[in-house]
Amino acid sequence: MPALLLCALLLPAAAAAQGFDSASAGTASAQFLKVASGARGAALGEAYSALADDAFALDWNPAGLINIKKNSMAFMHSPYLAGAFVDYFAYAETAGEVGSWGVSLKYMNFGKITQTDSSGFDLGAFTPYDTAVNVGFACYITGFNKDPEERFVLGATGKFVRSKIISSDNTVSADIGLNLPYMFDNKFRLTMTAQNIMGTLRYDKEEAPLPLILRLGSATRLADYFTLTADIIAARDNLPFLAMGGEGKLKVSPDMDVFLRAGFNTRAVSDVSGTRNVAFGAGLRYTDYTLDYAFSPFGDLGAVHRISAAITF
Repeated sequence: MPALLLCALLLPAAAAAQGFDSASAGTASAQFLKVASGARGAALGEAYSALADDAFALDWNPAGLINIKKNSMAFMHSPYLAGAFVDYFAYAETAGEVGSWGVSLKYMNFGKITQTDSSGFDLGAFTPYDTAVNVGFACYITGFNKDPEERFVLGATGKFVRSKIISSDNTVSADIGLNLPYMFDNKFRLTMTAQNIMGTLRYDKEEAPLPLILRLGSATRLADYFTLTADIIAARDNLPFLAMGGEGKLKVSPDMDVFLRAGFNTRAVSDVSGTRNVAFGAGLRYTDYTLDYAFSPFGDLGAVHRISAAITF
């Protein structure tokens, strides 16, 4: 498919860029910004930037907010690895012909950790956490007299990031996304996204930048009941990787759809043993309500379960 060809062309360039290599692992702060929000995107192997169409778009591609035709409210809770958990809440609404806007809160708690001194004496416990508040918008930038699916869409997000281990620090950053018009009889779309494009955090003496993430995403409607997604993802503190996913839809009634999803990615495929880099999930839509679940194994580290819900009104 065209997206895979583009991915193959961009991989060498991204890998050669400064910081986009395995030697840079551990050089970026606020790693929770890489954790997928929403069970639907996670179940697609994190190949979701071109398909995001509700309030979760604030965490994937702000240009996706343009797909919101009413108001959208989204929630997620995910027990994560090693006793951590991630919560996400977002609200977005249409602004008519102007576009759409939204706000979100992402929170990751790493659980209680015992602090000791150099001699091993207990100094009490502390609870590290990270949080990000996003405010974003999306608007059409060309072709106002055309069908919406034939227009370019620009989206941008401003974010406030706070991170606390024992000491804490705050910073601001931004995301930007661009959706290209649909092609091939409205069956194929490309998107480009840059996330965390600025900002640093300092816990003690040295600063570390936020993890800049570049995405080239695609969504292909192979049929009314099946969509294929593919993203090439390059983070400034690791090697670029490919993600792909598929979503099948079964219409049970005019008011109800059932979804089955699966995906994979090639992120750090050799770093962890056991079953990893795949994901599975399912979803249910009834009128304006959706409920989604995703299962993502991380090999010997365990598995991550995500439950998310969204409502349009």
